[in-house]
Amino acid sequence: MTLEDLIYTKLSNPNGPAAKLARYGDAPAIFYQAAPEDTAAGWYGKRQYPRIDYTVDMQANPERHSCGILTLNIWCSEQCAPPEDLEPEVRAMMREVFMQPDESPPYSLAWVRSDAFEGRSQANPATLVNGITVLFDLFAFPVQETTDPDPILAINEYVKQWAPDALVIGKDTLERFQIATTDQPIFYFRLASLQLQRETNTVAWMDGMIAGYIYAPEETRLKWLKALVDVLSLDGEVTMLDTSPMFLRGIKADSAADPLTVGQLRLQIRFGLLRRPKYAHTLMKDHKAI
Repeated sequence: MTLEDLIYTKLSNPNGPAAKLARYGDAPAIFYQAAPEDTAAGWYGKRQYPRIDYTVDMQANPERHSCGILTLNIWCSEQCAPPEDLEPEVRAMMREVFMQPDESPPYSLAWVRSDAFEGRSQANPATLVNGITVLFDLFAFPVQETTDPDPILAINEYVKQWAPDALVIGKDTLERFQIATTDQPIFYFRLASLQLQRETNTVAWMDGMIAGYIYAPEETRLKWLKALVDVLSLDGEVTMLDTSPMFLRGIKADSAADPLTVGQLRLQIRFGLLRRPKYAHTLMKDHKAI
């Protein structure tokens, strides 16, 4: 399923606002990009409001900025409930949920704003149509694996061993729709920066910064952040997959930071790149006697 398909599936849940929408054919009146004409046969001459249409616009995401925008329009007529009754339900349904499309990274939505508008019915211009446009920022969570030794693989494995019930994006497979809970938070880590610190004959020391994102219900998000900071501070290092240590040179937590954009955790790390080929001095070679 594509991201657009998942959004439609979420909106059309019969236990949500879809139950209050008009019907087009055998489905709730939810449409991608634009609704059919008011005179289309699928309306069967019945009521055509309330209805919803939506569009997804993707854009570049260089540094955890929004990778796209979901524009969702709720249309209502004078003969049905006002859009203000549907907007809170739609907003609550779409925010703070992770969606996992096929062959794509997980996505999550953050509500931006809701704007009211007015229009006229196509079939009956005398009928006033009003609605609300709901805007969401779209965030992607691509896999952050790099090369061996991999700091992200190491911290993912560390957190998974520390909290086996938690979900770590990049290590665990998410459901189509995944919501972080008190007992099952969702963690995401990315390599924010990397630079050469110094070189020796055997090791090239690298300094880097890992950004951490913690998703949990608001009342327990701080507890998970504090617990992870505590265990990292006590251990002081994370074992990488090649058994070498990744030293934690600094830990900074900010519980007020946005978990979707900047993340609440910053880890200053240092690890070594071993010069694996052994240096063979010429005096160590075998020479024939003269």
